[in-house]
Amino acid sequence: MPTLQLTANPKLVVTKHARWLIPIIAGALLPFGFAPFHWWPLILPGLWLLNHSLNYQNPRQAAVQGWLFGMAFFGVGVSWVFVSIHEHGNASVPLAGMLTALFIVGISLFPMLQFYLTAKLTPRKHPLLNGLSFLSFWVVFEWFRSWFLTGFPWLYLGNAFIDTPIAGWGPVTGVYGVTAVALFSVIALGWSLSLSGRAIMKVVLLAGIGGLWLGGWALQSVAWTNQGQIFSVAMVQADIAQADKWKQEKKLANTNHYLSLTDLLWDADLIIWPETALPYFKHQVEPLLQRLNTKAKQTETTLALGILSADFDPPADPRLYNSFLVLGQGEGLYHKQKLVPFGEYVPLESLLRGLIDFFNLPMSHMQRGHDHQSALSFRDKKLMPLICYEVVYPDFVASYATQADVLVTVSNDSWFGTSIGPHQHLQIAQMRALETQRYVLRATNNGITAIIDPAGKIEHIVPQFERTALTGDAHFRSGNTPFMVTGSWPVLLFVAALILFCGGRAKGWTSGTQ
Repeated sequence: MPTLQLTANPKLVVTKHARWLIPIIAGALLPFGFAPFHWWPLILPGLWLLNHSLNYQNPRQAAVQGWLFGMAFFGVGVSWVFVSIHEHGNASVPLAGMLTALFIVGISLFPMLQFYLTAKLTPRKHPLLNGLSFLSFWVVFEWFRSWFLTGFPWLYLGNAFIDTPIAGWGPVTGVYGVTAVALFSVIALGWSLSLSGRAIMKVVLLAGIGGLWLGGWALQSVAWTNQGQIFSVAMVQADIAQADKWKQEKKLANTNHYLSLTDLLWDADLIIWPETALPYFKHQVEPLLQRLNTKAKQTETTLALGILSADFDPPADPRLYNSFLVLGQGEGLYHKQKLVPFGEYVPLESLLRGLIDFFNLPMSHMQRGHDHQSALSFRDKKLMPLICYEVVYPDFVASYATQADVLVTVSNDSWFGTSIGPHQHLQIAQMRALETQRYVLRATNNGITAIIDPAGKIEHIVPQFERTALTGDAHFRSGNTPFMVTGSWPVLLFVAALILFCGGRAKGWTSGTQ
């Protein structure tokens, strides 16, 4: 049986077999720190076990440990991928299971390389340097996952700490900084426990942990942005099943659901319909949009909605977009920039298109909107739309938030059914609100629809899978948080400096100077 032993000075002694078991346990444990469970304290011992079990003296073994960790971490944490492949991609259970497994195997290569480099940098046992290497490459690979192959910025450790004191670092450092604080807390505490007879060093380490947590708590009271005018908002949650959304015989009824739910909302300052609310392209429903525009102007209301649009220049090769339109007391059209692989475009299209239904989903021919689009007008203010997946990119959102007084994210999470995916998506939106100190108005087809305040707290929410509307108030916000000004670069430069420091010390070992 694999065993763990704790020595008197509490250093962790890991047997050969447990070295492979611990990454699996830790990987399966960590996702429960995120929504919808919110058991964030589980993350801290999970990270401690993971760091202390990592075989720093054998980078190849560390790589295998990283792959095992990734398989468990993503296998539990992004299991919701199966729902969209099976239920909406019409793949059989075995095929959907195989495709989900292939995705998890692929994304597990990130922690595999991460752990290999972690061990390669500091290949001798030294709790502090090993821990700093562990911290640095964890942050680097969270950032790497945000852009490599269009990015998969999911399950960032910092998101799980949205309701803790260290969340106060969010507006200053962004989510990567919150991740780094959580990791340092584990590393410093573990090193302090391994020290014997060095009381001063223990005090310094514990003071460092306490300072970071108290500092985060104090920063939560800092208003980096300025509160402006209040406005009322109403968000329609039509709860239309994804299987029925695009059926020709149900398009009129689906449209009428939005119209009837909106009839009692025209006294709101801002009405929001979710992603691709109308089951048509914009040019197909211009008369309806004109009527809605007239009604919104008559009631001094702004109506904002997700809709598909097309550019017919040239006519023989139209470009299709997932868009967001503002009518009434505002105007503008935004095209989504961060597209979802397979859902909105197919990588290696010439090879995969047509093999199975999943590679030929109805909306998988979208084009990417151009960079540097402007925020849309909402009365005399600016509204920045984030369509579905776009809200998961921290630096992307921070950059666009500088020109906006309020953020609106629209989504259709019915792709993921009753899984944990929509809850994680909401938690990520909370982090974006915190980083930018902006209200985030989240309108979805079937939930989770919510109003998130500038501290990342949910002010109003309606249950999933209900046909209803959420009403409430929000405030415009002006000014920038430090993170909006600098982005993630200060944190990335800091961890780069740590890597150079650890690498220099490791080089001193091999040259015999230490």
